[in-house]
Parts: sequence; structure tokens; C-alpha cells
Amino acid sequence: MPIRYALPPDAEVMAEVTCAAFAEFEEFDVTREQSTANWRRNLLGEAAERPRPHHTRVAELPDRTVIGLVMGGPADPELGHDAEIYALAVRPGHQSQGHGRALLRAAAADLSADGFGSLAIRVLAVNERARRLYTSLGGVLAGEVPPDEVCYCWPEIAALL
Repeated sequence: MPIRYALPPDAEVMAEVTCAAFAEFEEFDVTREQSTANWRRNLLGEAAERPRPHHTRVAELPDRTVIGLVMGGPADPELGHDAEIYALAVRPGHQSQGHGRALLRAAAADLSADGFGSLAIRVLAVNERARRLYTSLGGVLAGEVPPDEVCYCWPEIAALL
């Protein structure tokens, strides 16, 4: 499964993946239109800020169908870690096949290469599938993020490489 850097034209399909991946959680209240606008803004911002390292990637099937995405960068200071994964989503029907694991590792490699030493990710507390993934990759439950999220962390980002 190829993992490549995301580009501004990917915004709509990334919104589709994001909304499909989180549709089962009523806590996720972002529309596809809002998600498309958010991805477009983020991807255009990344393109404008080059040559800084690009931290948004998509996973594709051989036919170039986008099935997953990951985005990371500097962490919110309240998390107490250098880097944070802002988004990680895999299209239903492709979950639990190693795609999320591969995307998280690709993001960790990008962030590590950019000098980040630790990593955090917030996840909906009810998202048991993601929580099992992070635990299986050595993520440590670092606490709750009100009102409905928990945070996992890797004190050494190298543990994901």
C-alpha cells in the first residue's frame, strides 16, 4: 500500500475518508463540507510554507483510491509532548488491516526527521478500535481530554520507527 504526501487536490477525498471513518461516533459532528474546507485550508497552508517538512500523508490502494490519512505537527503545549497526530483515519472496510499502523509510523518518521522527540495523539474515548491500535504500538494512556477524548503518548517517538 503506497503512502504519499497529501496535496491540495486530495482535500475532498480526505474529507470523505474522515467522515466515513468517524460516522459511527456521534461525538464527531463535522460535516463533509466543513471537513473538505478544513483539509483544503491545511493542505494549501502546507504547500505555501514549503520547504518546511510536509506532515500530511495519504494511503492509497494500487488503483490510487485513497483509503487513509494522517496529519501531524507540533503538539499543543498542554499535552506535554513535542509532536501530535492531529488526524488519523482509515476508510471503513479497510480498517484493522495494518493501514492505520503504517500511516502512524510514516507520520512518526516524518516528525522524527524534523527533530521531534515525543508524540501524542488524542482519540475519542469511545473509539475502542483506535485505542487498541495505540496500545499495541506501545502508546501509553496519558489521561483524559475533556469532554470526550483521551490522550495516548510515546515519550520516545523512535519507539514507533
